[in-house]
Amino acid sequence: MKVLGLSSHYHDASAALVVDGVPVAAAAEERFTRQKHDPVFPERSARFCLEQAGLRAEDLDLVAYHEEPEVKFARSLAATLSRWPSSGSTFVRAMTEAVSSGLWVRRSISAALEVPPSKIVCVPHHLSHAAHAFLTSPFEDAAVLTVDAVGEWTSTGVFDARRQGGGAAIEPVGLVAFPHSLGLVYSAFTAFLGFEVNDAECSTMALAAFGEPRYADAVRRVVRPGRDGAFEVDPSYFDLSGRDDLPVTGRFLELFGAPRPFKRPLPFDCLADAPVAADADDRRWADVAASVQAVLEERVLALAEAARRRTGRRRLCLAGGVAQNCVANGRLADAGIFEDIYVPPDPGDGGGAMGAALHAHLAASGSCAPISGSGPYLGKAYDEAPAAAMFERLDPQAWQKYRRAGASTPARRVRVRRFADDASAVEAAADLLASGRLIGWAQGRFENGPRALGNRSILCDPGNVAAARRLSAAVKQRASFRPYAFAIADDEAGLALEGSLPRATRWMQISRRVRMDMRARVRAAVHADGSTRPQICGPADNPLFHSLLKSFGRRKGLSALLNTSFNEKGMPISSSPDDALLVFARTDLDALFLGRTLVAREGS
Repeated sequence: MKVLGLSSHYHDASAALVVDGVPVAAAAEERFTRQKHDPVFPERSARFCLEQAGLRAEDLDLVAYHEEPEVKFARSLAATLSRWPSSGSTFVRAMTEAVSSGLWVRRSISAALEVPPSKIVCVPHHLSHAAHAFLTSPFEDAAVLTVDAVGEWTSTGVFDARRQGGGAAIEPVGLVAFPHSLGLVYSAFTAFLGFEVNDAECSTMALAAFGEPRYADAVRRVVRPGRDGAFEVDPSYFDLSGRDDLPVTGRFLELFGAPRPFKRPLPFDCLADAPVAADADDRRWADVAASVQAVLEERVLALAEAARRRTGRRRLCLAGGVAQNCVANGRLADAGIFEDIYVPPDPGDGGGAMGAALHAHLAASGSCAPISGSGPYLGKAYDEAPAAAMFERLDPQAWQKYRRAGASTPARRVRVRRFADDASAVEAAADLLASGRLIGWAQGRFENGPRALGNRSILCDPGNVAAARRLSAAVKQRASFRPYAFAIADDEAGLALEGSLPRATRWMQISRRVRMDMRARVRAAVHADGSTRPQICGPADNPLFHSLLKSFGRRKGLSALLNTSFNEKGMPISSSPDDALLVFARTDLDALFLGRTLVAREGS
């Protein structure tokens, strides 16, 4: 059975293809349109998924959408009317958007893919999340916790999941309804702190490490604990009318003070050896971030405890946008509520496409694929030779005008070298990294999800703070309070990291503390609180990247590399060789490995 899953019309539109219950391909639409978090109908990513499997749309048995559009529309209508007349100015816009996009999604799918409406099914949003988390996990049974902003009427779901007789059952045992939403609360605080909603919640999480939870009791007035792990959000603190970019009321500002202006820089520095000077407002914003992070963790722990009681399961699967909060995931892993925790590589709305496809296959066939665990390398692979050959012939002065502002290295001619085998390319890359160079590493199929996991990565020596600062200033334009993370070979992870190392650490989904005696060796990838978000990589996870880690380890004594996503600020992660070459041309990357092809600046 061939099932194409789709998600769209909010953010991170995606497509995923499942054949006989096995994930075959998956990609976010942004990787092809080059518009970050692109919400449009995922026509390009759907086309890629079909091409990857050698299929045509007419070969599909089902097309599964990640939510029920009519129910979502009813919730949007009810929520807008409940705020009348204050919502009057936004009512027409909100309804126009709903009717023109999501409400008629079946018609859009049928027209775009030329499939009959009878083949299109809609899967409830949180059930899509739950199916994605459980059916890609290595578990026979598990509690499943889905936490996000909102899907239809649900913001949080607790499910009991088990494999049985070649199939599986995923049954809801508890739901929290809109407007009581941890995802919406965290996004509101993200906006208050001057960051972009649905993109920079990670900045709120990063800023929290520099603060103290002095406002935690105030946040608990906003998000009150309920019965059996549930919670209630006091709506008087939020303004969802859409009249202002800041979705909070004066009552909220009375508790937490003035919001941070979007363009005001923060002084905190995760690479500094001593605390930096910060004024009262800077400290207040850091304390507010620490407070909302602390309360989020409390609520997630309470939900997990309730899930354990209700299901009796010893393992937990997590999905939804809040499952991308690796600090909360780390605290949950340390709490001992569950023996093991699994978070898929793409737990947010992008992964909803995969979840919808997996659940539709299960519902139609009564079966699911054997347990194996699903990896992140489901995107498109490219032939790099044409792009590399073109780049060698360019005059550096011809593309000097396209250099990003702040790139300090003058344009220089490049040299292009083709290696005979992977081993030779790995050794050359390890030499460059050991000498302090910044390299782009684009190999094979790109990753599905928001993390670069060794196929579309920018890499450097994690012990070289100067290289990391150059990376932030001249490549990534990264705020100094946002930390980097490192990838490490699985057989050495226990040497560098404290605590348990569940499978979710394979995908940078759980924060871990770095051992004190190892921090100097990975200092450039350690946050102010001594933590990192590791990628633990074994030879079965990514053979080529693992070999690079081990090769670097032979030179430096620890098989770990600072690993960050291959993109400039505000852009999606690079997909094609052209995308990677553009980043190389515009920034101060020293070298770029496109498969076995090395593109390096003269003198590097």
